[in-house]
Amino acid sequence: MKLNKRYFRSIKSNVSFYVSATVLTIMTLFLFFMMNIAGKAIWEFGDEFFISQNVEDANFTTYLPISEEEIEELEKEYSLQLEPQYYSNIETDDVTARVFKKTNEINLYSVTEGRDVENNDEVIISEGYAVFNEIALGDPITIGEKEYTVSGFFQRPDYLYMLQNESDSYKNVTTFFLAYVTDEEYENIGGDNCLYLVCYEEDNQIEFRKEVNDRYYMRTYISAQENMRIDMVKMQAEMFVAISYIILAVMPLVVVVLVSIVINRKVKSEQKLIGTLTALGYKKSKLMLHYAGFAMIPGLFGGILATIFTMIFAQPFGEVCLADYEPMRIECHMNPVATLLGIVVPTIMYVLAAMHSVNKLLKKDTVLLLNGNAEQGQKNYKKILAKKKISFRIKYAFRSLIGNPSRTFVVFLGIFLGSYIALLGYSFLDTMDNTKQNMVDEMGSFEYQYVLNELIEGNEYGGEPIIMSAVENETGDQFSIIGTTDENSYLELKDTEGNDIVLEEGYYITSVTAMLQNVQTGDDMTLLNPLTLEEFEITIAGIIDNDMQNAVFGNREDVAEILGIDENVSNVIMSDVELDIPEDKVIQTIKKADAKEQFQNMSNQMNVMVYFLIGMGAIICVASIYIAVNMLVSENRANISMLKVLGYKDKMINQIVLSVNHILLPIGYLCSIPLVFSTTNWFMVFLAEFIGVLPKAYIASQSFIYTAILACLSYFGSLFLLRRKVSKVDMVESLKGNRE
Repeated sequence: MKLNKRYFRSIKSNVSFYVSATVLTIMTLFLFFMMNIAGKAIWEFGDEFFISQNVEDANFTTYLPISEEEIEELEKEYSLQLEPQYYSNIETDDVTARVFKKTNEINLYSVTEGRDVENNDEVIISEGYAVFNEIALGDPITIGEKEYTVSGFFQRPDYLYMLQNESDSYKNVTTFFLAYVTDEEYENIGGDNCLYLVCYEEDNQIEFRKEVNDRYYMRTYISAQENMRIDMVKMQAEMFVAISYIILAVMPLVVVVLVSIVINRKVKSEQKLIGTLTALGYKKSKLMLHYAGFAMIPGLFGGILATIFTMIFAQPFGEVCLADYEPMRIECHMNPVATLLGIVVPTIMYVLAAMHSVNKLLKKDTVLLLNGNAEQGQKNYKKILAKKKISFRIKYAFRSLIGNPSRTFVVFLGIFLGSYIALLGYSFLDTMDNTKQNMVDEMGSFEYQYVLNELIEGNEYGGEPIIMSAVENETGDQFSIIGTTDENSYLELKDTEGNDIVLEEGYYITSVTAMLQNVQTGDDMTLLNPLTLEEFEITIAGIIDNDMQNAVFGNREDVAEILGIDENVSNVIMSDVELDIPEDKVIQTIKKADAKEQFQNMSNQMNVMVYFLIGMGAIICVASIYIAVNMLVSENRANISMLKVLGYKDKMINQIVLSVNHILLPIGYLCSIPLVFSTTNWFMVFLAEFIGVLPKAYIASQSFIYTAILACLSYFGSLFLLRRKVSKVDMVESLKGNRE
């Protein structure tokens, strides 16, 4: 007898199992491959673009200008590149254009379509804004009071992540864009904003920063590592790659467990055949390898097909993951190591499960195997509820669930996984929407924050003047320090227990900063003034319930001392209405409405990924339940046949046999909810490292309903597909004395 002949017959008779197991493998590996590809592509593009365009190491502003001669002196003395970047913010119909003067050494722009400007009536604009607003080459665009012709699109290395202000949480391509005109035209525009770009060639930045502050009085300093416009590229790439391996470690292995249980039960169902082969002299190793071949099919084919599908969809999917950035010209390709892992991991697990099952059976007595009684030592669940006067249907369902725990677990796991993945997708959208609707108000009742380019004394413009600046910790992480008074009507500061904060009692840290810095009440923190590089040690008096601001709050006097300024001056004004402040006095205007819009945009960009997760959850749910219930029907062919002999119609038999697992539907769904909250919370904590904001995990009531409907449709859809399996069982089956 040649065992190899059984492969084709087994696949033909169990095609539903192999198809379902292969689909499960494909779906889980597909997401792993795609996330890994997107992360690698973004990473590679960012590294190459930053080098070719000579991205800055830092940028800073000063109160006193640095002349060209002094720039040359600083470059020679400290072995670095230093270049001024002039720009002008021009608002036209609520759209802000940031017009730059060309630089020659640092942050060089790259024309991606069309050509560079040649005439004074031409302009090139940032590509993301052009794509979003459907602006084509040759179209007119108005900046200020003049109309220009768009001659090209471009990208800058320090604006791949298009933030209008450094304090923003998400990109803006709706009401903000970058532009370049000719040098002559720029002089006509008259831009007077200047920041200095620096690239360090040696490790002497501390001495350089002290020198600049002593001579020119630094106003701001932002390193590339703290500049979200630059660092977000690498951080999100790292996030995609990290998540991909988490997916590989969790999702495929969970599906492996599911499929392995099924393989284990299929091996046990063939114990008579295994006993016969053993009696005929087949060695243990031969039989183990034979059944390993069956188990290898869904893993190997699933891995190969997932690889093929990924190769087909890699480029469009990778481009979907670029939604947060300016349009990148990336080439998405599969990582050989990730590809090998994706094929090998599930295949090995399936094979080991089959070999373990056969090995376990072969330890039994051959006579027991031949009689199909290798599991006779197990508890007899047929006696459960034997003396209870309840319906046969309930007894049958209860015995089936209790007597076949592994099969019951497969059904539960399928419902649980499908519900978990679908609800997780909804939770991401709901969390962002809740942040936009409710959490943004945690910042305070102000609607505007005006950041001034000078220190003012008094309150000539209205609103509430405060002191605000950036500080660093010992590792270089930046966050804000805010000096105000307890009488500030725009801030209702409360601690995490709901008590009012009294700033005169010391320094208070927001809850998101406490989490990011791993600081608790009573802890000491060392702060570094990024301008003077002086160190200060503070003690945290309490934690403010605020997940929207990465900041430390203190009274004006204490904060002014850290910043080295007079306690009576201010550089930021809060207001609940728009104030009439001269434009040349304002560096930036932070609007609460803009923060809400950013989270709405973030939610919109997540839609494609979320709906992919929801679809994936539905497929996993259908495939898992189909496998498990198909196994239930196959293992109960004799019982189904006997019911037919006793006169039961197919409809009634379906109600008895296929309704066994109905109770698992609400249980699996409800068990997925706490894990969804945990996963969403973990992801938001992970995201907070990038955006400095900690959205609270939230799921809307309608999302629970949608997921429940999806789980029910998937579950009952699988049962509907299996109704024909019951009708195909012949009454003769119960008379054969076997369960094949």
